[in-house]
Order: sequence, then structure tokens, then C-alpha cells
Amino acid sequence: MFEEETGIKVNQLGAYSSNDEWWARLQAGESFDFFIPTTDWVQRAMAADLLHELDTEQIPNISNLVEEFQANEIYQREGNTYAIPFTRVYYCLTYNTNEFSEAPTSWEVTWDEAYSGRITMQDNAQARIGTTALLLGDDPLNPTMWDEIRERLTEQMGLLRTLWTDYQQGMEIFVNEEVVVGQLTAGRTRMGMAAGGPINWTVPEEGCLTFIDTFAIPRTAENPENAHRFIDFLLRPDITALEMEMMYYDTVNEAARQELDPEIAEQFEVPEGANLVLSTDLDAQVRTQMDELWTEVKLS
Repeated sequence: MFEEETGIKVNQLGAYSSNDEWWARLQAGESFDFFIPTTDWVQRAMAADLLHELDTEQIPNISNLVEEFQANEIYQREGNTYAIPFTRVYYCLTYNTNEFSEAPTSWEVTWDEAYSGRITMQDNAQARIGTTALLLGDDPLNPTMWDEIRERLTEQMGLLRTLWTDYQQGMEIFVNEEVVVGQLTAGRTRMGMAAGGPINWTVPEEGCLTFIDTFAIPRTAENPENAHRFIDFLLRPDITALEMEMMYYDTVNEAARQELDPEIAEQFEVPEGANLVLSTDLDAQVRTQMDELWTEVKLS
């Protein structure tokens, strides 16, 4: 659609499996014109001077975003903008609707022995420690209750059927009813629902971690002008709405929500008053401590 409307040829499409992969490629000097990093990695990339400054005047569709994200300082450095937020990913509590007549209200359900062997969680240090910190009333981005977190995670390990690392795997074990409760992204849960899985998602009373994917241009880009046009195209309400319907992930594009059929839009509604903790770049010491603690728990 972009090529047909603009006459700009997309010569190469690529993918990366994780943020650290694009980071290594940019550090090595590889050139590409556009990519989609998460917020926490954008902050690292700005500090490392890996991103091309964005001219927001060339991206008028930025006005379609929720106001707080149209000029958010998280994506700015010295007054210049280096990324534009797009998709919002909730690391929510997913549950089997045959097993639960109502949505569970607390992460505590993932420690409930009644569901032993039918619980899954993500194999990720920040997800595991951050969510446990939320349960304990601690700061998920800068925890202080390390001993309590270790104890609770060790307890939980004995109740899990499996830890998932791949999002497709996490979705499939829910759809196939191998597990009945645990952590997954809201987007993958909606995708599983569309595939016929008896599942749904919620944000527990303690809250959940959220990650925002962004649009950015590497400093090595050879065609930054075209990349600006592509970002503006993707921020158009009808294009973002199409992405929501195809990929099932939420967005901070408010105008796109108005494009959705009411029945589809309802699937993206977050529980009123939900505590959504935006994951930003962690302090290096905290990140290391999380990794070490999670490795210790898995080996215990």
C-alpha cells in the first residue's frame, strides 16, 4: 500500500529476534532505514548516539496519538525527538474461560496450588521479578525486596507446567489448554482468542508491566526522508486500525481506535483504573541483579 501510494520502492525487508540483535547490527555499522525498537532500548540507543533525529513536521500524523505521547520526553534528548511510540504491549494475566467464570483479580492466582502443573510464566528476568515485585507492593523497575522476591519465585517454580520464551509457544499452550492461567501478552491472548482458544486477559489489581514499541530511524539510514514518510503513513488512523485488526496489539494512536468496529474495539479496553507500569531503561546494576537472581531461581 505504501509503495502504491508514494511510488517509494521498499527494496529490502528484514527481521530481528530481539532488541539486542538490532543493537549489535547498528553498533557494527549496518545500514537500514527504519525499525521498531522498544522504549527501554530507545533510551539506550539515544545515549549511544545510534538514532537519527526525527523531524516531526514531516510526520503530521503524530497528532493522532494520545496527547501524552505526542511529545514525550522519554523519546527526546536535548529537545530533539528520536522515536515515536506506536504499539502498547501489556504483560497481562491470561486465563482459561472454561476454568474461570470471572477474571482472576490478583497475580496470587499464579501461586495457587489448585492450579499446580497448569500455570505458565515468561522466562524473562524483568518479567518475573517485576511482576513479583508488583504482587509484593514493591517497585517493579527498582525493587528493594530482593529476598522476598527470591522466596516467592522459588515457591512458584514448583507449580509451573513450563516457562515460555517464544510468544507463539506461550499462545499455543493456552489455546491447546495445556495451561489455564499465567502471564502472556494481551496481543497474543487476543490472537489466541481469534484462533478459537477459550482464553481472555485482564490486568490484576496489582497492575502489570507494559512495553511500548516505537518507530525509529537509525543514524546509519541512507534514506531518512523516505523513512519519515513511511512513519507518517503507519500513523494514519486507517493504517494503524488495520494493523490492530491483523496483529491484535493495542496502540497509543487514539484516532485509530475510532476506526475500529465497536465489537473489535471492546477487545482492546483496559480495566478501569488499571495500574500500567511503563517499562523504561533499567539502571545497569538493577538489570544485572535481576538477571543474576532469575538465573539463581531457575537453577535452584
